[in-house]
Amino acid sequence: MRTKIDFEKLTKFIKSRNFFIAVCVFVLTLSTIGISYASFFTVKTNSNNQSVTTGTLQVSYGNQTSASINKENMSSISDEMGLALSSANDISVVHIQNTGTLNSTFTLNIGYDMENFTGRTNYSESDKLTPLDYVKIAVYEYNGVNDETLIVGPITIADLPIYRYNDDKNYIRYAILFDVVGSTTSGDATKTYKIKTWLSDKAIPAASYSYFYINTEVVAEVENAKMNYNLSGTLTDSNGTALNGATISIQNGSVKSATNTSGAFTLNGIYPGTYNLDITYNNITYKGNLTIEEGDTLSLNSLGTTFNGSSTTSIYNIANTYKTTFNNIITKNNLKTYSDAITFEEGKTYNLMPTYKLVGASTTNINNLKISLDIDNQMYSLSLT
Repeated sequence: MRTKIDFEKLTKFIKSRNFFIAVCVFVLTLSTIGISYASFFTVKTNSNNQSVTTGTLQVSYGNQTSASINKENMSSISDEMGLALSSANDISVVHIQNTGTLNSTFTLNIGYDMENFTGRTNYSESDKLTPLDYVKIAVYEYNGVNDETLIVGPITIADLPIYRYNDDKNYIRYAILFDVVGSTTSGDATKTYKIKTWLSDKAIPAASYSYFYINTEVVAEVENAKMNYNLSGTLTDSNGTALNGATISIQNGSVKSATNTSGAFTLNGIYPGTYNLDITYNNITYKGNLTIEEGDTLSLNSLGTTFNGSSTTSIYNIANTYKTTFNNIITKNNLKTYSDAITFEEGKTYNLMPTYKLVGASTTNINNLKISLDIDNQMYSLSLT
């Protein structure tokens, strides 16, 4: 059984008065047949594509020389095998070029491709989508042949924070990374990424009867359209001892900082949004989430350490309410299933990994952030001192 792959090059953009520069969609669809898998890649222009009069952010798909490619008998694989994928059939290249005079910040997000899933000629309402816990992704910064750096992953979509929420779980978008691309006068007006996506070897047999329809978007804004914050502070243990040599990472390594002998760190250029905030120390990674908002008064608050279960509450709603991820909820409560199958017991108390909201004021510099590791319980707390 073969699935044919068609590639469409993004060549036009839709003008708008908004700050948004452009939106590009890269679509990965994996149709599952029996216990073997086939896939195809395509790129199309999203109906929400926009530009500003000062220029556009042009996004295209790699350097494909063939109009189509074919793949056969794709099965679930380990992370090692996924990272080792090297053929043109397995790798998507997203090239971003700013043709304008203003710097741009952009976010790469991912979610189900419902347009193509429901638009199939043989679509049935009984068709099931592959759970996001089984969709693995790795992103590389790419600067030419044999010059690539792994910057995200391997990670599942269920490990990503929500970028855009929808009451229908199939339309939720999840943030992978954010970055900045310069203007035509700055000399750094391009970014290129390689994206590898595969079916996790943790996939249960039932996944062989589901459909893997996923797309990603690059959403960009003029850099000065909103505040960006520089966060600096110290990392200590629960006794107040400074921790040297730890790595503090925002959004899967989009921005990261190593602590010095005083435990000091600096994270620059963080825009409002919800992010994974991970701290690695002595080969242990402490996971949590940080939401940043603009405001008039500087504040930092925990969004909660527990929540009460309900038979009518979905894990998607909980993740959005507490600004955390599905896998953080599953891991913290030692739940033995994937996110689509989660049900919460009525009245039972469930735990949350660290999840905080930081409201920034009129200045971009926030200098007094303190992070304290509870090493025995493998979690952290945040405060402004």
